[in-house]
Amino acid sequence: MLNLNDKNVHIVLIDDEQDELDAYQFLLESMGVRQITQVQDSLQALSILEQIPFPVVFLDLNMPQMSGQEVLAAIKERLPQIPVIICTANSEVETAVECLKLGAHDYLVKPINLNTFGSALRNALEIGALRKEVLSLKGIAFGERSYNSAAFGGIITRSPAMEGIFQYVEAIARSRQPALILGETGAGKELLARAIHVSSGVAGEFVAVDVSGLDDTLFSDTLFGHLKGAYTGASGGRSGLIEKAAGGTIFLDEIGDLSETSQVKLLRLLQEGIYYSLGSDTQKQCRARVVTATNHDLIGMAAQTRGFRRDLYYRLSTHLIKVPALRERREDIPLLVQHLVAEAATSLQKNPPAVSIPALELLLNHPFPGNIRELKTYIFDAVARCDNGELSAELFADRLTGAEAMAPVGTSPPPQAGSSLEALFGRFPTLDELTEFSVNQALTCSGNNQSQAARLLGISKQALHKRLKKRKELS
Repeated sequence: MLNLNDKNVHIVLIDDEQDELDAYQFLLESMGVRQITQVQDSLQALSILEQIPFPVVFLDLNMPQMSGQEVLAAIKERLPQIPVIICTANSEVETAVECLKLGAHDYLVKPINLNTFGSALRNALEIGALRKEVLSLKGIAFGERSYNSAAFGGIITRSPAMEGIFQYVEAIARSRQPALILGETGAGKELLARAIHVSSGVAGEFVAVDVSGLDDTLFSDTLFGHLKGAYTGASGGRSGLIEKAAGGTIFLDEIGDLSETSQVKLLRLLQEGIYYSLGSDTQKQCRARVVTATNHDLIGMAAQTRGFRRDLYYRLSTHLIKVPALRERREDIPLLVQHLVAEAATSLQKNPPAVSIPALELLLNHPFPGNIRELKTYIFDAVARCDNGELSAELFADRLTGAEAMAPVGTSPPPQAGSSLEALFGRFPTLDELTEFSVNQALTCSGNNQSQAARLLGISKQALHKRLKKRKELS
């Protein structure tokens, strides 16, 4: 149980209204908190926070000079270990989701009652304490760019963003708390999960499970095992994969597809560290570290209570890793091409062909919605068809048709001759026409998946849904 009057508990209140600051302070003091700092000028918030070790921040959104969202972004860039709880009268779901995506720990809508306030505070203090424990591990220094290359040998990169992730992975490796890896399909989430396992130096196995296709019974059976006769057809007992991963790491991929009932069981496993095999009333101790991954927007799903429990999200994301898409680290493409060409040639028992400059330029300009997995597909196909010792642009061109249309906003290469807006529309289009064109292209590229289309357009799913609904009403 957390002791709120502990001298290490320090709360920082950031709000431009003195009445609000005094009200929060009264609530905190009634709960036993003794160290409270009020900040009325948002411009001073960062410099004040830098002087306080591991505080919890309550932050208002509507402030002059520097908005709450700007303050939140600055905190998460400079002091990512600090839990930030948003307190605002703004009840719009989209605003809440944006704040959570920026790294907010929780989002409270005024008026805030004592129970909600206290629950959010205790949860943030627990997460803060875990992060403090990790950051205090001997030999960890976040200011230096150094890591053990052996653990990341399977990841081909020279991206500063990826090197920063490697450093973070090493920092959390020996923590036995859960880690959540977020990233698009094909971005290399399982490789990072394995890197966490290798960096931890544990003796147990790394066991990977794709939970996307498991119903509740199969999920329980796969993870927890069963006794003989536990269900029809259970002719013998079987240990679950958690037991197999004892002393090691169990990696649950596609965690965003887990059913609500299975989420409850996983939450209990994380909270209490125990589980029951099917057909058994004898509890077993979980001795495996849980690492999960998903390509879903769990932050948004949890914020909108749309199929994913918020409390489970907090448990899973004690340590959070966001893997950048390949289009966000294009400097890695030449290295990956060279590596994949050699790998493909070996598997096909051929000499590695050279890569022509036009072919490489074509690949560098492609947005790669399927990330490294997509690049690997193109490379293996091109190497298989290559018969003259050089990979030409023609070997890739047919697979990359429509690359410009599939590129997310801001990632398309500059338009070439013959591809101008005038050529596309027959005249210079209006802003509404461009918007409609972008929406149609995003829906086409995503197979009419509104969540993916919204990400391509750089807007929320709700905003896209409103636009489509309005379009339907006008048609």
